[in-house]
Amino acid sequence: MQNDDNRKTDVVAATAAPLPSTTSTYYTAEYEENVQLRDYWHVLKKRKWWVLGVAGGVIVATICLILFMTPIWEGKVTLQITQDKGESMFGSGSGSMDPLGQMTGSSDLDRFYKTQYAILSSPTLAYGLIDALNLKEHISYKNVMEDNPDDPPEVIRQKYAKKFLKHLKVDPIKNSYLVDIIFHSTDKALAQKVPEALQREYLKLCMHTREQSFAMMREWLDDELSRTAKKLEISEKNAIVDGQKGDFLGIDIDDDKTAAMNVVLQKYVQVGQLLTACQSDRASKEALFKQINEKGADAPVITNNPLIQGLRQQLIGLQGQDTGSSPVFGANFPDRKVTSATAKEIGDKLNKEIRRLETSVKADYEAALKAENLLQQEFNDAKAKMVDMENGLVDFHMLKRDLQTNQALYEGLLGRMKDASVAATMVPSNTAIINSSEMPYEPWLPKPMLFLVLAVVFGSMLGVGTALFLEHLDNSIKSAEELERISHIPSLGMIPMAENGALPTGSQRVETITHSDPRSQISEAISHIRSAIMLSTSSSPPQVIVITSCNPSEGKTTSTSNIAIGLTGVERKVLLIDCDLRKPRLHKVFKLSNRLGVTSHLTGGATLEQVIKPTEIENLHFMPAGPTPPNPNDLISSPAFTKMLYNLRQVYQHIVIDSPPVIGFADARTLAVLSDGVVLIFKHHSTTREAAKLAVQMLLQNNTQILGGVLTMVRKERMGHGAYYDHYKYYHKYYAKYNNPTEEESKTKGGTTSN
Repeated sequence: MQNDDNRKTDVVAATAAPLPSTTSTYYTAEYEENVQLRDYWHVLKKRKWWVLGVAGGVIVATICLILFMTPIWEGKVTLQITQDKGESMFGSGSGSMDPLGQMTGSSDLDRFYKTQYAILSSPTLAYGLIDALNLKEHISYKNVMEDNPDDPPEVIRQKYAKKFLKHLKVDPIKNSYLVDIIFHSTDKALAQKVPEALQREYLKLCMHTREQSFAMMREWLDDELSRTAKKLEISEKNAIVDGQKGDFLGIDIDDDKTAAMNVVLQKYVQVGQLLTACQSDRASKEALFKQINEKGADAPVITNNPLIQGLRQQLIGLQGQDTGSSPVFGANFPDRKVTSATAKEIGDKLNKEIRRLETSVKADYEAALKAENLLQQEFNDAKAKMVDMENGLVDFHMLKRDLQTNQALYEGLLGRMKDASVAATMVPSNTAIINSSEMPYEPWLPKPMLFLVLAVVFGSMLGVGTALFLEHLDNSIKSAEELERISHIPSLGMIPMAENGALPTGSQRVETITHSDPRSQISEAISHIRSAIMLSTSSSPPQVIVITSCNPSEGKTTSTSNIAIGLTGVERKVLLIDCDLRKPRLHKVFKLSNRLGVTSHLTGGATLEQVIKPTEIENLHFMPAGPTPPNPNDLISSPAFTKMLYNLRQVYQHIVIDSPPVIGFADARTLAVLSDGVVLIFKHHSTTREAAKLAVQMLLQNNTQILGGVLTMVRKERMGHGAYYDHYKYYHKYYAKYNNPTEEESKTKGGTTSN
């Protein structure tokens, strides 16, 4: 007997093997989300009450602000402020260099106006106005003293000025020299008085500041003139003393005429010229002397001498006569003796003349050489003095330049002193009043129309932003497309929310609405889901179907009962099993007893015939859960449950099992392995994306066949544009007469016809 049971168990296990899973191949990639403008429009429609509520709240708050806000008045005065175009105290205005402007990239005019605007909004003017207008006693400023009784007077004064300046505004008019001084106050008269008093204080301050600056400039110029005069006196003394010491007083090295008057320079030039001439003379005489030493009597200076040439001619003539008479006459011939004596005498004269000439050339050379040496020594002395003078001129030149600089500075300061003295007597004003302050005739704030327009715009923007922000924070599944994209399982359909008027009159409930009202939207949705389940597998419709959800309270029980009712037919017997052993509820739907059920049969306390009960719906039987066991998952995973499921397969065409949620309980995963497919229930705008992914992942870990998902409790106004459920409105419009046969009959009797 035990072997037979084991064989039956093996057969049941083989029969209950799940069909091949198509989940892993149904979707192979993520859908690409292309956000379009209509998606944003749908978000705004879906969350229109948030948009309208936020916008309405802003508008209501604005209206309350307009009604209860204390009016604020505005006083304004327009001034024209121009910059002086004359020369400044230290140089010309436009032509002078502006190093600050070169560093900061701003012009002198920009800095001038920024300075004036800062002066207009400075605490200095605020102190004067507070005292002049006695604002400490004004009702708007009394609380400063009352709120700070322990603060010292200096701090109180600063707080008065701070509060005053908070209501003051300096507004320059672009591309002009005009500036508006604006003051806001809840006191109409004070709003008019403050700008008027401020313009007077500013004019006084400008004139006083300019007068004070000229006085300070005169004082500074006096000090500078005294100091510069002393420096000039010292420079003059130093230049004179140094010139006297260096023997170049009054000389200007850059002036040729002045330089030529200096004795040292003149002596240096003259000695140089004499030395040059002497060196030339010595060179010529040295050449003659060397020529005589080398060639003797044949030197050109001797041979070219006229006296020597005459003596030589005479000597040659006498020698010729003596030679011619020697053959005729003897040596003792008187004429020959006379000729010989004369020739000898002339020869002696010639030799004597040659020696004299040599001695003369040598003497001239030695004299020239001696003169050259003397001039060279004199030139060296003059040159040394010239070098000393030039070295001294460097310091003298520096002293003279310093003297010239101090003299020019003194003259410039003296001229500025005269200008400052004249300018101090005439202090012009660079400010003119264009528009005086007038008594305001209407409040500056509030501005009802502007406030309301801004409230509508800002409220609408804030409402739209709130709606989009809430939509971004909403992590729930909102459409069938999103269900498929997130969980990667096909969508079997959507079950709409049973709203007011969706349930028929009487005691029927939404859990059995498919039977009680087959023409309702929910019934039509169940029909779609039934068709999707029947076509979800390729071989044959699934026989054992487990219906579970991600979390509790997602419409699983209601969906299970209606799907079971939808699967019934003329030749189709359906068994609905409540396997939510921890919290059974289906017995209440069909108003049957839960005393005997699944646990009773699995524990041997009842037979199948005793626990299976018929319902009021034809071909639909129900098996309650029975008493709650301490170990529900152990019972479901037992061989007895597998055997029971095998036996039921032989009797019923479809077995629908209501299981606990898959997240948190193992019962659903155990039942899924024994079934032909699992239907996952997702609650519209409730089930999170993470929960959907986790539930699918947990089922796929057991190689479970997931038939698809069903989106429950769907609200039409919260679905996407063009969504599946959105097309039900065409169904109701077209089949309105079919859904209301009483109205059709009344119209037929009245003679009306329709196509």
